[in-house]
Amino acid sequence: MNNHWSDQILNSFQTLSKLDNNYKYIISKYGLPNCRKEENNFKSLMKIIIGQQISRKAADSIFERLLKNKISTHIKFLKYDDLFLKNFGLSFRKIQYLKNLAKKIDQNEINLIEFENSSSEFVYNSLIKIKGIGKWTINNYQLFVLEDCDAWPGGDLAIQEAIKKLNKLDRRPTENDVNILAKKWMPFRGSAALLLWHYYSKQ
Repeated sequence: MNNHWSDQILNSFQTLSKLDNNYKYIISKYGLPNCRKEENNFKSLMKIIIGQQISRKAADSIFERLLKNKISTHIKFLKYDDLFLKNFGLSFRKIQYLKNLAKKIDQNEINLIEFENSSSEFVYNSLIKIKGIGKWTINNYQLFVLEDCDAWPGGDLAIQEAIKKLNKLDRRPTENDVNILAKKWMPFRGSAALLLWHYYSKQ
């Protein structure tokens, strides 16, 4: 994991603090979020897929068990049968999702390194075709691996809760609500998400 956000991300934090008082408040009270940038490889996407719809603590536990057994590449993942992989805490469904991804990489149907110089639309359209990879996974990959400042995971519950608390709303906003709100933060919606997660983690 890299220890420093890119200059682009760091500059966008400052821009957001001038654009919206909520971000100015978050930065002044809690500082900047720790860098969570990941390397661009199967391991990083595996970590994100494992984290789908479960707590970060549970996801980290499964991920660490796989790493301890040196299962961190698409080649290694394809080497083992489903029953063996289930012993690490993975559901059969997620095993299939990860094998779908691993096969696409193994057969050169997707090239993760190519994504580093591709448009957001190209990355999204390439990954969304893989069963088990949806908007949330792609947004997280774009944000934490490619450092796309505008990747916006509006369906994330923590982001919705953070917006509710910051704006003193009576109910948690829907994905559509936060997507509309986030338009004013373009092209820095991804950086806004990082600050909102940072705020949520401090509550």
